[in-house]
Amino acid sequence: MGFLDKILGAVTGGAGPAAANGLTREQAQLLKQAFEALEKAGKELPDKAAAFLVDGTQETVLLDLQAARSFEPGQLLGAPGRLRWGYSNYQNKPLEKIGNQSLEQRGRFYASVNAGAPPLDVLVRLGKLLAAADGGQSLEHPGAPVPEWLQYLVNDAVFASFNKSGSSNAADRDLAKHRPAWNVHLIAALLAHEGLDPHLALQEVFERKGLDSWYHDRLDGLVDAPAVADYMRSQREASEALPAKLSAAGRVLLARRIGKDKALLNDFAPLFVRLAIDGSKTVRAEATPHLEGIAEAQRLELLGQLLKDGDTTQRTQAAELLARLPGDAARALLDAAAGTETSKAVQQAIRSAMSRLDAAGDAGELELPEPPAWQPFEDIPLGEEAVQLLIANRLELLEKNRLAAEAEIEENKASKQTYRYKWRQDNYAAHKKLTDEDMRVAVRVLNGQGSKHDQNRVKNGQLHQVVGFGNRLQSMPGFGMPHLIRWLAVSRHWSSFWFDDGFHKWLGRQPVGSVDLRALAELLQRSGMPIDDVAHTALYQYWNQPTAVEVLPADRVWPFFAEHPEYIDEGLGLVAPPKREGRQTQLDLNATLRTLAIFPTVQARWLPRVMELALGEGKTHRAAAQKALSMLPDIGRRVVESLGSTKSEVRIEAANWLAELKYADAVPAITKALEKETRETVRAAYLTALEALGDDISARLAPAILLAEAKKGLKAKPPAGLAWFSLEALPACKWLDGSPVEPEIVRWWVVLACKLKEPGGNALLTRYLGLLDAASRQAVGSLVLRQFIAHDTRHPTLDEGIAHANANAPQRYQGNQQRYQNAKAEHKQYYEADFQKTQDQVFEECKREKMSEYLGSAIGEKGILALTAHTPGHEVVTLLQQYMRDHYQRRSQIEAMLEGVAPGNDPVVIQLLLGLSRRYRTASVQEKARALVQQIADRNSWTQDQLADRTIPTAGLDDTGKLELAYGDRIFTMVLDAAMKPELRNPEGKIVKALPEPRQNDDPALIKDAKAQFSASKKELKQVIDLQTARLFEAMCTGRVWPQAEWREYLHRHPIAGRLIQRLVWLELDAEGAVRGSFRPTEDGSLIDTQDDEVELAADSQLRLGHASLVDEATAAAWNKHFKDYKLVPLFAQMTRKPPAVAFIDDKGQPVSEINDRLGWISDTFTLRGSFAKLGYQRAQAEDGGFFYQYTKEFSSAGVRVAIEFSGNTLPEENVPAALKTLGFEDMKTRGYSDRALPLSSVPPVLLAEAYADYLAIAQACAGFDAGWEKKMPW
Repeated sequence: MGFLDKILGAVTGGAGPAAANGLTREQAQLLKQAFEALEKAGKELPDKAAAFLVDGTQETVLLDLQAARSFEPGQLLGAPGRLRWGYSNYQNKPLEKIGNQSLEQRGRFYASVNAGAPPLDVLVRLGKLLAAADGGQSLEHPGAPVPEWLQYLVNDAVFASFNKSGSSNAADRDLAKHRPAWNVHLIAALLAHEGLDPHLALQEVFERKGLDSWYHDRLDGLVDAPAVADYMRSQREASEALPAKLSAAGRVLLARRIGKDKALLNDFAPLFVRLAIDGSKTVRAEATPHLEGIAEAQRLELLGQLLKDGDTTQRTQAAELLARLPGDAARALLDAAAGTETSKAVQQAIRSAMSRLDAAGDAGELELPEPPAWQPFEDIPLGEEAVQLLIANRLELLEKNRLAAEAEIEENKASKQTYRYKWRQDNYAAHKKLTDEDMRVAVRVLNGQGSKHDQNRVKNGQLHQVVGFGNRLQSMPGFGMPHLIRWLAVSRHWSSFWFDDGFHKWLGRQPVGSVDLRALAELLQRSGMPIDDVAHTALYQYWNQPTAVEVLPADRVWPFFAEHPEYIDEGLGLVAPPKREGRQTQLDLNATLRTLAIFPTVQARWLPRVMELALGEGKTHRAAAQKALSMLPDIGRRVVESLGSTKSEVRIEAANWLAELKYADAVPAITKALEKETRETVRAAYLTALEALGDDISARLAPAILLAEAKKGLKAKPPAGLAWFSLEALPACKWLDGSPVEPEIVRWWVVLACKLKEPGGNALLTRYLGLLDAASRQAVGSLVLRQFIAHDTRHPTLDEGIAHANANAPQRYQGNQQRYQNAKAEHKQYYEADFQKTQDQVFEECKREKMSEYLGSAIGEKGILALTAHTPGHEVVTLLQQYMRDHYQRRSQIEAMLEGVAPGNDPVVIQLLLGLSRRYRTASVQEKARALVQQIADRNSWTQDQLADRTIPTAGLDDTGKLELAYGDRIFTMVLDAAMKPELRNPEGKIVKALPEPRQNDDPALIKDAKAQFSASKKELKQVIDLQTARLFEAMCTGRVWPQAEWREYLHRHPIAGRLIQRLVWLELDAEGAVRGSFRPTEDGSLIDTQDDEVELAADSQLRLGHASLVDEATAAAWNKHFKDYKLVPLFAQMTRKPPAVAFIDDKGQPVSEINDRLGWISDTFTLRGSFAKLGYQRAQAEDGGFFYQYTKEFSSAGVRVAIEFSGNTLPEENVPAALKTLGFEDMKTRGYSDRALPLSSVPPVLLAEAYADYLAIAQACAGFDAGWEKKMPW
């Protein structure tokens, strides 16, 4: 008699249940098979485990499993405590196979459990067996106070044993469908069976505090089951007490479960309202939108009760929610509570709520203007011409794919890899299946005449390629929005039409203001599609794709939302999202606020919620909410009321907003608030606002007052993160009148700046610094900047690096060897590089890694950078350029330092910012520089180009090009020589190499100042020449035009720029831009042509830099001869680079957007990298997997990016064969995944010529063209 028969002696025949344990023979067999895997850990363990499970004998198996821990019994069972991914073991594939077999058998067992008569004894023992085998190794405990055996059982049944496809798809883990017995009732029964509180089952279902939020959905099958609602109703007392026993994560799930079940919501309305005023913001955010499901009268009653009897937090939040309810009833409840409330915080919340209700009442009187009329889209069916075009596309693509498939076959033959690629062959095979009839079906679908069968037939990737090929169909005169919408509905059903490149190309061809969201909505309705996607165009932020608010005129956007306010309600979180067919997309709050900002006025229904956000504690949406409210006529009066808030952050924000609104009537209220205020950061905000509103605060800036404030502030505990800053090292400072500044004052400014956390400074700190003399401002800025950088760039010592390598290198070396040896033959190439490293190389690698670690960061104290605004410009440039070179990955620090130094308006710093705004390796830093440059330009009412001209540093040179250095009683002079190098002359005019040793009677202070001035001037001179050369080159490429007067004042007469432009050819243009002539400035200030004749510019002339592409060949040759005759080296080449001889339209009438006449010129990746770097190109952003295939150079003033493509490389870079491919141009303003390619005809002609010359120069560095280049590339 076999083992299984022995332990199932009590089981009746067939599939009938056993009287003793409730198991069927098949269930017992499944359990036996599930634990056969344990044989690897001990020969007798499978039999003992089966006996323990089926009849409760062999209890010692639990101890045996604990003793066998070294054999990883939990892994043999497939890690049963998992709540993350599917089971895998890459280091031991046989073990993975055994574990998956065990999981499969247990999964089948769980599916067979009878909900009406579950074998509780067996299930308890199963949980204990899993816990003993795994020993907590894989257990992920959500946090409910239940025993480990139960958590193992639940995890295994509800998630881990659903092991296919990683079990990440909730549909694959549908408990109701696959394992109906597994619900809250079974968990409660198991708890009761073991003498535990069955009500813990609710905590087991909802609690998630022990899990990362990414995995909260792993037990959603328990949460969503109808059994939860039944259990809650049957155990009402336990359910009412549940929120107090759950963490915030658990309460979020509870709110979600009740909120989406309207019947359950009304059954537990009091409990749910308590969740809506919960102390946790995330719980409130989840619950509040669902309050609409409770009748308004009941909501008012429940909130009123909590406003009266709740704790402080509940009363505060109840007041907030009452402000969202319309009518007089909410006002009456707030009025009544205001008269009895004693808590200041709640009193303030009540006042704010009443203010918002009053504002909503006032706004109700403001009506929206009549929106403009709109026209529906004309729907003209596509005819036979479209069919023939698609047939032509199909044949052309078929041939391309045939060649690609043949090439793939040849590449496989030549490859040393055992793996054979088939993608191109499969794609070709799929294209061969397409017929002309498929093209006719596609046109029927495009015309809205397709049957359901037709629509399913066109859901074909290859057919989509044919329809979109070359954008030819979309360029047909009859192709319109109706066709595009219908096609996107079948080809991009997973996302909105707004995020399709084809749609935006079509949109770009429409007249400005001709596309209205209402027309798009009408078209969708006409096509039988929901209009949700129209709302998504404005209310959903997709990566960095622009929204409708940014693309369309305001009066083509807001009328749609005025007609469909439910979308704004949803975006503001006032109502829960309705259940929609297809994809579920959550509307974005910030995008919703930006949409409200384009309304002529905020409507009453939304105003309380927007005001709540505008002055709330959360910063994320504050600015957008304030912008949306800024058009209200009395908004300033409403904001003043918030100066009395009990929350300091709200008081600060109210002051800042009043200053931004320029609400001068707030001065008395701010002054009164300032007298009572004790918190330093709030006082700073009040003083800043008062000055911004025109109030004279000079009396509050007297040294005695500042000293008293400083002493008071320094008594408090300083910010913990600022401990590294040496306040004692701050320099001695002087006021503007020369009197000394008490050290405590400047120390306090550092502490205050840290607390304010505004690296760009604010008006008060700027005013404080303005009280110091120039030398003191510079000295403070220099020390703060240097201390910030020093702390931010600390690394481990050499000894620490060696110690780390000693501890880690042997293990890494062994890992390198093992991974290579364990890899399959076709994968060994990926591990070979590490395998070949010697032990010494691995040791050095570990040491370098350790020594490259940062020991800390100063970004938490970035506020102190507000004091760096007046750091000497040449010092800023030197320090920041070095930092950006060595620590470029620390983008936040770079951006903070740029913010800090920008307000000083130092010309050298401005030029640095201008340079970064045009070209930098990191996009966010470049964007920050652009924003700062724009701020500086806006402050002065200049364009960015005008700013660049007006702030060219002089390096101390006067209008005559001299720098006089007072050296004791002698005067030395620095001028520029012919090569633009500094030339030092003594008092007699003789050239000297350096300043001499001082005489005995020379003033040491004068000597020190002269040497510092000379050193600083030399540094600044080099920076100015480099920056201006780059700026003038970009101006030539992008075609910048100067008004003659500005050119003369800011370039021609400038002591440095004036010398640089003497080495350039300039063109004189008439008012229409036609060339009148060319000239070059000379040393004596005159302008000459190629014949050395003096040129007189016409009064109305404009000027631009010359180029060979703008003049005839004779003129270009004459200027080249002119420079040679004068032995002048041009600042950069102008008359040698010609535009390429390429057609702008191809033979199919499509615009050409790339040049490929050097395609297939081969080299290696490092040679190409060096060649690109010399020409100022940067590596393009890497894609997934660290692969990049472009080098780019940006010309931001023209909004164009030059992109030269090559065969590609990976990060970290390897020196592998590479081939040059194409030259193209991208529109820098295009965001998201849209096609950025610019037609060559849209590229400025000079830029086209210069970029083509770069393309040829890169090709010149290659070995030449190779017809078989594709076969030699590694990628």
